[in-house]
Amino acid sequence: MPSWHKLSPLKKEFAWPKKSDSSRKLKEEISSMQVGWHYNWTGLWKETEIKNALFVPMVWGKAKWSTDPIKKLKVSKSKMATSPLLGFNEPDGKKQANMSVEEALALWPILEKTNRRLGSPATVNPKNEWMQSFMKQAKAKNLRVDFICVHWDGGRNADNFIEHLKSIHTLYGKPIWITEFAIADWSAKSIKDNKHSPEDVLSFMKELLPKLEQLDFVERYAWFSSAPDHANLGPSALFDKEGKATKLGEFYAGHQN
Repeated sequence: MPSWHKLSPLKKEFAWPKKSDSSRKLKEEISSMQVGWHYNWTGLWKETEIKNALFVPMVWGKAKWSTDPIKKLKVSKSKMATSPLLGFNEPDGKKQANMSVEEALALWPILEKTNRRLGSPATVNPKNEWMQSFMKQAKAKNLRVDFICVHWDGGRNADNFIEHLKSIHTLYGKPIWITEFAIADWSAKSIKDNKHSPEDVLSFMKELLPKLEQLDFVERYAWFSSAPDHANLGPSALFDKEGKATKLGEFYAGHQN
């Protein structure tokens, strides 16, 4: 078993897209969720380490601010290192990393030089043309991809999500890290318009998390929280405006392997 499994037995993670009022508060929020790892879409964690919550760096894209931290990452002695490395964030999205398959493949050897266990680019859809082309060409070029990073906001049917994960695993034959998942209503103009209630999302989470724990090929998962008044993602918030855990946050924090 890889050593990072021994250090971080929990599958669940903390990913917080908004800035907290202070680094101390952010660390408190991460700790309160009782997670085994965390990430911040960058290559570096500038604060002190959080007990029992391993920081996992990411190379977000081709921008200089994203690739420069690689130079500061300690090169691992083994690809089964305690700290893996996540690949590009939604390179197929114009508002995200926005990279061609060719650009991603050209940069990939730089990630490999860290000798860390590598997560694939996390595309908008892990089965789309961009991702399948990347994986096919990476294999042809003998580039190493150790696990597949998955994003999901496809509704609150837990069984549909599980079947989706199984199909991804079948397609690529590799372990999966769910680096972003939540329930979203992208058509909502305000939180009042959102078709999902906090109760709906909590019900989804209660049904889904035990199923994720049972899937051996799902190594890690990260709930994508947001501000409670966010028009699209508000019902999926783990914290309220005062920074206290919502009912969803309480359940997520209390859930163990």
